[in-house]
Amino acid sequence: MMEGANPTVLAGWSMAALLFGLALPASFGGGLRRGAHLMMAGMTVIGAVTLYSHDVMSMPQIFAALIMGGAVGLVLGRGMPRAAIPALLIGLIGQTGLAAMFVGVAAWRNPRAFGLLDEMTDQWFADDAAAIGVGVALGAMACAGAAAILWCRMGRRGKGRPGAPFFTGAMLAGTCGAVLAFVASPTTDRLLPLAGVALLAGWGLAKWTMGARMGPAAALVGGLSGWAVAVLAYLLENIGMAVAGGLAGAAGGLFALRLCGGADRKGLAEGGARP
Repeated sequence: MMEGANPTVLAGWSMAALLFGLALPASFGGGLRRGAHLMMAGMTVIGAVTLYSHDVMSMPQIFAALIMGGAVGLVLGRGMPRAAIPALLIGLIGQTGLAAMFVGVAAWRNPRAFGLLDEMTDQWFADDAAAIGVGVALGAMACAGAAAILWCRMGRRGKGRPGAPFFTGAMLAGTCGAVLAFVASPTTDRLLPLAGVALLAGWGLAKWTMGARMGPAAALVGGLSGWAVAVLAYLLENIGMAVAGGLAGAAGGLFALRLCGGADRKGLAEGGARP
């Protein structure tokens, strides 16, 4: 797929990956503002390259949506009380998972537009079907996990009462089985159960992780949304998006492991160890 890639597109992807790579040490070194600016610059480059490399027919609508979304985000960011910022971020993470679900469903609905069918046999490529199944599952888990955190945070419910590990484990196993079934036969009657079981798995996983405080659950949900973006970037053949999603997924997962540990509590990672 990369043999005939446009040099301009490759240069844009490389620049975005470099910006994301520079943002991490900048953030860890205490320069959070500088790291955020580098990350935003990388996302801007990814968006520009994606629009340039794809034959987009509704460009005016896309730019209108970008302007409207940016205006809403600016108003929310400037007018939101500081105490409500964590809830806002969790809600945005949930929307990222929901968007990943929509992208996966769109690719499944129109596989020829994404080049997911073998031209000789008109059958699905197994790796593309797997990417759709995993992307939809991770997106659903991120969306449901964010909803569970907001539900408990706003309603003061579930505090001190983490979800049952047995239920969470069963739903995670069911999600894996549903993904395998979808890969074997990408049909509607297998995609809908996949999304439903993944939603339950995400809800249970967030509830279970909240037993070790709210921070680990939020980091875990952010990691799930990042991995969903990275998987679906494979379908779009967007290296920059894959790098960004992979970094977000890895950072969220490791951050959740770290936060689950503490001096007086041992969670998924020991308090004195660094995952």
